[in-house]
Amino acid sequence: MPHDMTHADTDAAILSLLNEALGRRLRKNARAARIESDTDLIERGVLDSQGLLDLILDVEHHSAFVFDAERIDFEGGVTLRRIAAAFV
Repeated sequence: MPHDMTHADTDAAILSLLNEALGRRLRKNARAARIESDTDLIERGVLDSQGLLDLILDVEHHSAFVFDAERIDFEGGVTLRRIAAAFV
């Protein structure tokens, strides 16, 4: 995390990157919907496991953040907020 960013700033930046990446993916699949930060993306059929991986890689590619799979319990649901919290 850059020195001048707070934890809240970092979370907001990552959520923004995730929303942008998800928006690109949904437009590509001709699916337009407003996805809330706490929507379970897998359960709702928004993403499958490959889509999740693509989303994570997209954010890593467009930022200095790195996803740490040890920081998320996938069994508890896959939401934008929970994915964002797994980035360092």
